[in-house]
Amino acid sequence: MHIMRKAIEDVVTKMFVYNDEHNWEGLASVFAPEVKMLHLLEGNETEHVMTPQEIVSAWRPIMEQFQSVHHQIGNMLFRSMDENSATVTCYGTSTHYKADKSVWEVVGTYEFKLNRINNDWKIVDEIFKCKHQSGSIN
Repeated sequence: MHIMRKAIEDVVTKMFVYNDEHNWEGLASVFAPEVKMLHLLEGNETEHVMTPQEIVSAWRPIMEQFQSVHHQIGNMLFRSMDENSATVTCYGTSTHYKADKSVWEVVGTYEFKLNRINNDWKIVDEIFKCKHQSGSIN
């Protein structure tokens, strides 16, 4: 059970690290062929079903406008887990830094659902609830 739990935790961590590193191939690799994504940002709700390539195509131009991006996650809890599926929640904070020294910071909570697909854990659902943000994406 510990090995399975660590493998699931690694997939979630890789999503954030690969995003920060601009490792777009690695980022795509953590997702299932179709992913339901729900983002709740201060009264604005967006929900999409996307392929890994569509996720990368949506996130890449946003992340590449910043000189550096740093995601930090913690307080990871396994809400449910069996041999083929898991639900994990965590807190997350991200700092996006531009060369002009402007900073966009976002703090919120994540819920991930993962399924075992061909012996690999993949993210099938992601819910992000923004608690607060400061600065501007622009």
